[in-house]
Amino acid sequence: MEVSLSQEDADRGGSDGDAYDVENFELEDLAGLSVNDILKKVWDSVDNAYEFYRGFGKLDGFGVRKGDSGKDCEGNLVRYRFFCNKEGFRERKHYDRVDRMRVHKPETRTNCKAMLSVYLDKNDQYWKVRKLVTKHNHDLTPAGMVHLIANHRRLTEVAKSQIVGMEAHGIVTSKIVGYMAGMAGGYSLLGFLKKDVYNYADKMRRIKIVDGDANSALVYLEGKAESDPMAIAKYNVTTDNRLANLIWADGCSRVDYQYFGDVLAFDSTYRKNKYKRPVVIFSGSNNHKQTTIFRFGMLHDESLASYRWMLENLMEIMCRKKPSVVVTVGDKAMIKAVSEVLPESTHRLCAWHVEKNVTSNVKDDDLRGLFRRWLYADMTTDVFESEWEQAAEDYGLCQKQWWCQMYEKKEMWASAYLRDKFCTGYRTTSRCEEINAYVNKFSKSTHTILELVQCLDMVAREYRNKEMLLQFKSINSVPVMTTCLRSLERHAASVYTR
Repeated sequence: MEVSLSQEDADRGGSDGDAYDVENFELEDLAGLSVNDILKKVWDSVDNAYEFYRGFGKLDGFGVRKGDSGKDCEGNLVRYRFFCNKEGFRERKHYDRVDRMRVHKPETRTNCKAMLSVYLDKNDQYWKVRKLVTKHNHDLTPAGMVHLIANHRRLTEVAKSQIVGMEAHGIVTSKIVGYMAGMAGGYSLLGFLKKDVYNYADKMRRIKIVDGDANSALVYLEGKAESDPMAIAKYNVTTDNRLANLIWADGCSRVDYQYFGDVLAFDSTYRKNKYKRPVVIFSGSNNHKQTTIFRFGMLHDESLASYRWMLENLMEIMCRKKPSVVVTVGDKAMIKAVSEVLPESTHRLCAWHVEKNVTSNVKDDDLRGLFRRWLYADMTTDVFESEWEQAAEDYGLCQKQWWCQMYEKKEMWASAYLRDKFCTGYRTTSRCEEINAYVNKFSKSTHTILELVQCLDMVAREYRNKEMLLQFKSINSVPVMTTCLRSLERHAASVYTR
């Protein structure tokens, strides 16, 4: 049906009470409107007219697109036309491309003539209907699928806030959409698609790093110093002025290190970012025998120079307090860097990695058993040396390169040489692996440097929350006395944490 408003009706324009308030309309309000009712509608802006027609299209089962417009001699907008989204045909140039790599998208346009034309009445400054065409040359979309039409899909501000918040806590996009669909009562009531959420998340990610990924991360870290004066970040750059190594710490981490930094464990096995950069985790054990994170660092590579830079700047950040024991996985560059930067510290190799090394190089079960004894059993150095010489003779290993290398590093892994060292229970870097596994819950391999830094800060907050809960439990409860030495037990309970 094609209807035009007569000049007499156009001049009359309707009463002020007929003016349409787009912010307050609902689809139910449109359901009862006849063609004549629509012809009498007036709006205070062209945007409100568009929203009206969009709502009408959503109720009727078609999408809406903005068409041509006109201006008067003063440059003021005075007319606008809104069309069905199937108006016109696809341009011929899209069919004739010789460089096409993908197959053609299915046709969606049918040259539908349905439209709403509005004009500005300069007498009362209201937008009024000039022409309305309600007949379509195609089937209309069923009500249960209208939400799939592009211009009927919209992310509300509430939805955007939920997406940003959940993304920041490592929840994957597919689960975010599933949760929001469940809260809305189904995907058809959600108002947008999964790809809309992906597009919005990607848009926000790009906005955050519009000035460069590394620069955005540095600006974020510098901004933390406003609320935490003890927060600090250090970095260096490559010859082509790109970010090389980065280490950062906040006030809580620096204080924790002063209390619990006697034993330092670090590992760089974690590479969960888009640049595949190694990430170093520095950790220790607090007064609850719980893992505490001293800080994170990002390496340019796993070279001696990178590890040396990282340890030197860690010591500078931590006020030059050097650990008594350093626990690492035994990487050659790590061992060399620790010996250069922390020559007075005892360097302990992760027992699990040593045992794995033994398993790959020793096939005899009895000899493997001996290594496990040397790793974990309490013995003197004399006993160890005696057993080592006997094993070398029994198995003919005196000239084996691997055997000689293990002997050269015996003070880093053999229990006999580490028995008098205070290691707070550290035998392996498994606590670093535990942190790595925890980080996996929040991070993605596509993360930018900024997102990685924010993710690692969130992991540190989670560990601090665990520490706070243990501290509360320690000061807010009293252990049950189980011996006859009640006074001694009570005194110990008042002195030691749990």
